[in-house]
Amino acid sequence: MRNVGTVVRGIRTPIIKENDDLARIVVDSVINASISEGFKFRDKDVIAITEAVVGISEGNYATIDQIVRDLDMKFPSGEVGVVFPILSRNRFSMILKAIAPWINGIFGFKKMITTIQNFLLNSIKLLRKNKILFPKI
Repeated sequence: MRNVGTVVRGIRTPIIKENDDLARIVVDSVINASISEGFKFRDKDVIAITEAVVGISEGNYATIDQIVRDLDMKFPSGEVGVVFPILSRNRFSMILKAIAPWINGIFGFKKMITTIQNFLLNSIKLLRKNKILFPKI
């Protein structure tokens, strides 16, 4: 009889860089973790690696300079809006670093943030006015 369902472990690895031997790093890291934490491998165990780590090791990612050039091509006016960004420490923060200096300097960035704040505040007011409330958790 099974007493435990799915077990998930986050394994710490060294910082992955382009052209690193990802397979070797993953194997070494998982084996070291099993030794230090005392868990054993079983038949049908699965090891998953995030696409971001694979992309970094393969050099398959966009640099900030590439993002800026892409913004220049797609938005020649220098106006862009960001609504409900995914606040991932790794992904969206890098995109914001590219957007910030590109949007008509820092004043454009401040305008963008103010626009987002106003949008959110107006949305909340509209929801309250129409008595559309979110359930408390």
